Parts: sequence; C-alpha cells; structure tokens
Amino acid sequence: MTAVTDSAKPQYDFDLIVIGSGPGGQRAAVQAAKLGKKVLVVEKDKLGGSCLQLGTIPSKALRESALMVNPGELSLLGVMERTKRIIAEERTVIHNSLDRNDVTMITGTGSFLDSHTVVVENDGAVTKYSAPYIVIATGTRPRRPSEFDFDGFTIFDSDTVLEMKFQPRTLLVVGAGVIGAEYASIFARTGCRVTLYDARPDLLKSIDQEIVAALVKQMKKNGVQLRLGWKLHSVETVPGETGRAWRADATYTYDDEVLTEKFDAVLVCQGRTGNYEKLKVEKAGLKVDERGSLKVNKNYQTDVKHIYAVGDIIGAPALAASSAEQGRLAALHAFSGKEAKFPDTFPYGIYTIPEISTVGMQEEEAKAKGIRYVVGKATYSELARGKMVEDEFGFLKLIVHAATKRLIGVHVIGTGATELVHIGQVAMAFGATVDFFVDNVFNYPTLAEAYKVAAYNAKNQL
Repeated sequence: MTAVTDSAKPQYDFDLIVIGSGPGGQRAAVQAAKLGKKVLVVEKDKLGGSCLQLGTIPSKALRESALMVNPGELSLLGVMERTKRIIAEERTVIHNSLDRNDVTMITGTGSFLDSHTVVVENDGAVTKYSAPYIVIATGTRPRRPSEFDFDGFTIFDSDTVLEMKFQPRTLLVVGAGVIGAEYASIFARTGCRVTLYDARPDLLKSIDQEIVAALVKQMKKNGVQLRLGWKLHSVETVPGETGRAWRADATYTYDDEVLTEKFDAVLVCQGRTGNYEKLKVEKAGLKVDERGSLKVNKNYQTDVKHIYAVGDIIGAPALAASSAEQGRLAALHAFSGKEAKFPDTFPYGIYTIPEISTVGMQEEEAKAKGIRYVVGKATYSELARGKMVEDEFGFLKLIVHAATKRLIGVHVIGTGATELVHIGQVAMAFGATVDFFVDNVFNYPTLAEAYKVAAYNAKNQL
C-alpha cells in the first residue's frame, strides 16, 4: 500500500468558512480562531446579520426608547433614528471582535460549488474559497403569506416595519406569537390603537399561563385590543390619490359575528422561513425541509458531516443567545472532537411591555408530568424597590419540587424580568433548593429580593 504524502492532501484556503455573521456565525468564527484556525466569514449584507440589522437589536432598542418617555409622547421616527445609531455602534463592536481574532471578513452572497467550496459573488465579482469545515448560519426571514400585499406603505412584515415612514394611529398586528406580541406592546406605547389578532385562541402557549394572564391584563390596560380565536377573512388596501395604499380594511368573524375595521397599517408576524435559496445547498448534498430549515444532529452536523448548521436556520429555539452557543459548540466539535452539550435549561426572554422571562418547568408542565410541587410567589408591590421603580404589578414565581425542595422553574413578569431570571437559572444549574434563597443575603432594596420573599412563601407550603 502506498503511503499518502502531505503533498497529496487537499490544499484548502481556510480551516473554516462561516456563511452568515449573526450570533451563531460570529461565535463559531471566534471560537475556531481561538483554537488557532484560519477562518473566513462570508456576509451578504452587513456584519451582524438579521439579528443586528432587522431583528433582536432593532426591536429591543425600539422598546427601550418607548419606555423612556411617557405613553403617547413617543416620536416613532425619532426612535428609528436612535435605533440606527445603536445598530451602527454594535456593528463596530462585532467587526472589532472578529478583527482582533484575525478572522477574515468578506462581503458577498455565498453559495456552494461543492461540499468543501463556497463561491462568493459581490457586484459581479466571483471568488472561490475552500475549507475542510463549513458552518451555515444564514438565519431566517419573515414568512410572507400570499394573501397579503406587502407594499411597504400600509402592509409590513417584521423586517420592513423598521423602515416605516409615518406614525400610525391604528395598527393591526396579524400573529400573536412572540414577535407580534412584542410589536403590539411597543406600538401601543406610542399611543397607537393596536389590535392583536390570531386564529389561535391562546396567547404564548409555551409560557406559564399565569404569567400570560398577567400580560394580557396589562396589554389591555395599555390599549391593545385582543382578537384571539377569530378568523381573518381579508385585508384589503384602499388606494390614495398618490397611487399608494393609505388604509387597510380587515374583515374577520367570531362565531356568527362579522366585523370590519379600518387601520392605518398592518403588521404581519406569521412565522419565519430559512434563508437557503441562494446557498445552492443541493450542490453540497444537502436539502431543507418545508420550512426552509436544515436538519442537524446533536453536534450541529448536517447530513454532510463536515458541514455544520447553527442558529435560526435549524429551527427552535431560534434565540440569539442559543444561536451563539450553538456556533461555539459546533466549532469546538469540528476542531477538537468535543461533543456538543447544550444546557438542559436556558432562559427565554420576551420583550413585551411588561417584559417576561422564564427558565425551567412551568406549572402546567409539572402537573402534566405528575410532579408534586409548590409555588412560591413574590409581587413587586411587596418590595421597596418595586415602589421606587413604580412597578407594583410585576411578580416572580418559583416552581419548587415538593419532595426534594429543589427549584425546577422560574417565571418573571415586570421590570428587569430578563435580568432577574438569571439568578434562578444559576441556582437551578447547581441543583439549589429553596433554602438557598432563604439562607442567603440579598442587597436591599432590590428587585432580586423577590427570590427571598418567594422562597419563604414556598417554604410555608412545604
């Protein structure tokens, strides 16, 4: 048998090519670079991907701006300008991070020539790059149902709404998932009369329902009209003198009731689909499912084992934070063989007004599994800090295993919910019992003190 010499081995341009520069792509590139690998990141638009340009960062920046002023006094166009500044600053942070780690960055549309070669096209110029490993992190885009005419003037999706050039007085949000609920809350804060519609009768079914009930109450108080379980029959735009639509008429039914309402704008939030069309994945021996997602194993390998996929392109949980960790784990597996171990429990943050965050088991899930549990609660109204921040509505809820006294779930609604949840996340990761909170000292006055109050509440039941 003839020995294979080094000169006979494939000669690659890079050790890793990453297609997409969102959270998953960034983290994969940096982790590989820290392992001493030569890395190329291909981005078709601007660094940061949809997460930075159109999704997580803009929508949350918009929300924070809305909270800075009194309800109804917000200039939507002014907020959009502030959001653009935040995006530009964050893009610089990302560029500097990749640059510090000697990651090569190139702008252009990447597609497969074969399973080891990526073609990058930019303004007619075409270049080819090869690598033994490739990470796909191209993300998703809003799904656009054919029954809506997305004109960018009256009917928007969650990407194009960020380019809205006027402040609507009335808005119909179609789709009461996370994105729809968040935008409904934000626009209501501007003084806009918002109707949140969904054919499903339940809002945010995957979240603890006591928390959701509290959210619904607050959304109604803030002026959001909920139409859940209705059937939307049509949304027709009415043309103005300029030829552009200037109003949308929505007709829906509930049982025998027929209702037509007029809106200045419509925002459609009915799911997302994978960005795969320009990738030419078939040339790499891959295929996507009906939602444009790629199938991966526990190590984020596709059916072609040296090609990995991370982030929204592989489906749930489709969070910026989870995508980043998937990217890190994929790079570690590729270059060190370390098996990916994604945490069993991780937090969800929903940036409605008020915000929600949750980690671990919800009460409904504990019941379904036959687990004996108790609930410990603390309302912000019990806390001095709650009064100081004028949030006496919020509350924290602990789910505690009745036999072991271990914390198995944390659910928060109100000011700082997405920050507070991490205390419970860490406690759960170390197997803490409810006694941990009782026996430790918390700063006073803080919202975090809610953990101690809720723990006492749970212990009283135990």
